[in-house]
Amino acid sequence: MKLISDKRLSLGSLVYRFLDAMHRYDAGRTLPILHTAKLTTPQLAVLEFAREPRTVSAVAIYIGLSKPATSQLIDKLVRSHLVRRIQSKSDRRERNVILGAKGKMLLDRIAAARAARFDASLAFLPPSTADRFESILAEIVVHLGNAVPQVRSRRMPRPSRGRTR
Repeated sequence: MKLISDKRLSLGSLVYRFLDAMHRYDAGRTLPILHTAKLTTPQLAVLEFAREPRTVSAVAIYIGLSKPATSQLIDKLVRSHLVRRIQSKSDRRERNVILGAKGKMLLDRIAAARAARFDASLAFLPPSTADRFESILAEIVVHLGNAVPQVRSRRMPRPSRGRTR
């Protein structure tokens, strides 16, 4: 298989192709955990985002839902004991969402399943390629960890109701 044609693929396209190849080795490791926990993809995103205290507004922006929809989603996670609502340290009127002990254990199980999946798929690499990949990936992780991501609203515009003003 030819990785790069005459037209050089963008880095994003290569990462997409890499992840696509990695997903072939899932072997049912991650999805059963999500299914057993009755967890949706947006709920998983909230759990991962709530490792640090977050406001409902920040969570809504992060997952691209309205505040009411996000609040309902968070309520389900609270009832499942996966997250907790705590009082903000900076503003007594504000409540933050933070990962609970049960949520942390679930994320740890998912991380272990993902690591096993990645280990299985990368086991096919020749040792010299694996060493180079490990080195460059460690460097990338440092750069990404030091970068300040720009959070912007992912909300889709509301559809028109057909009314004219």
